[in-house]
Amino acid sequence: MAENILVIHGMRKGEQNNIIYDFVQQLMRSKHRHVHIAFLESETRNLKVVMGNLISHGYFEFNIIPVLLFPAKHYLYDIPSVLESLKNAHPHIISNIAQPLGTHREMPNIINRRIANALVTAEHVNRIILIAHGSSCYKEPDYALQKLINDCNGCNIPIQMMTVYGDYSYQLHIEQFLNKGEGILIVPVFLYNGFLVKKIKKEISQLNRASRVYYSDVINFNNELLSIIEDRIQEIEELANVSYST
Repeated sequence: MAENILVIHGMRKGEQNNIIYDFVQQLMRSKHRHVHIAFLESETRNLKVVMGNLISHGYFEFNIIPVLLFPAKHYLYDIPSVLESLKNAHPHIISNIAQPLGTHREMPNIINRRIANALVTAEHVNRIILIAHGSSCYKEPDYALQKLINDCNGCNIPIQMMTVYGDYSYQLHIEQFLNKGEGILIVPVFLYNGFLVKKIKKEISQLNRASRVYYSDVINFNNELLSIIEDRIQEIEELANVSYST
């Protein structure tokens, strides 16, 4: 039976990794699901360390569940690089990588709920802007974000996309809308209210002179996200079983 490893971005400094670790473990236990947790940003609990410890205890088969929204550098390069390095050192191990969370069929419904909840208290909204992490090197996050927007209804309000990094950077594009005096709802497409979300809010506040700007909640670690993670685990387990049977 493969060991399931959730790979979360995390932070190198501070207590956030410990808080997220305890919270996610508690969530998974509520579904009677045993998982290991690794962080991309950690010296002591990164993917290489976690898998290395498991390999030393005789485990050789792993399902990697990236707790990431879109396929970018971490998904397309960093995680595969760690797995390749471990495979070179331990040729007998087997690993499978699940799809990211943001491309799951339920994610548009989660975003729609964030929008609807925010609109309850917003005075009047003319435009909705989804802001995600993005990438300066990869186009895949832009394609995935655009598909997510296409699958959202936005309560019949026009929706567009911006990112922190890449061609759709909000720093390059948002000021033109802030000058129109509109009501703008910004939906941060992030898993938690971390450094980047706070940075976005601060910079938009400094740029804004004329518009009413509202924010929805982030996606957050909750039962909605837990259902998607559970789905991704089941998908990768089924894929592995098919591969072994053929």
